[in-house]
Amino acid sequence: MSKLNEIPVHVEFINENMVSESASMLLPILHQLVEMHKTLLSTGQGNMLDLSHEPLDLEEIANLKALLGQGEINANLTALGSTNISETSISGVWWITHYDSEGKIRNECIEITLCPDMLKTFPQDLERALVSLQDKLNHYAHPTTHDEIARQFNELGFNPNTVSPSNLN
Repeated sequence: MSKLNEIPVHVEFINENMVSESASMLLPILHQLVEMHKTLLSTGQGNMLDLSHEPLDLEEIANLKALLGQGEINANLTALGSTNISETSISGVWWITHYDSEGKIRNECIEITLCPDMLKTFPQDLERALVSLQDKLNHYAHPTTHDEIARQFNELGFNPNTVSPSNLN
C-alpha cells in the first residue's frame, strides 16, 4: 500500500502582483468559470465565455490566461484566418483564440466542455467520410491493374491505339 508522501505533488505559485492588480475583474470571471464547470459536471452541458464581452483590458486577459495555465492539447485550425484551441491546465477549460487573415487577434473566449465544438466532426460530414473511407479500402484491397485502366478508358470511348499526338491538338 502506498504512502501519501510518495504521491508526487506539483505546486504552482501565483504572482501576488497579478492577483492584487487584476483581482477586481478576474475574481467574478473565475466565479463564473467555476459555475460553468459545475454545470458541465452535473449536466454535461458546456458553455462559453466570450472575453470580448467582458470588461477586461489586454493585461487582465494575459493574467487570466497565465492563471489558467497551459494544458497538454493544442490545436490550430485554418479557415478564414486561423484559430488556436488550447487546453488550459484545468481539464474541461479551453482557451480559444481567433485570428484574422493578417494574424491579428479578433476574439478570445473560454469554452468549458469535454471537447470544443470546433474540434468535433459535423454529423453531416460523417456520411461522406464513410464513403471516402470505403473507397480507400476498396482501392487498397483491389488495386487497379493497367488492363483495368485500359478497359475503363475504352468504356469511355477513348482508345489509346487510335489516338495519335496530332489528334490531341
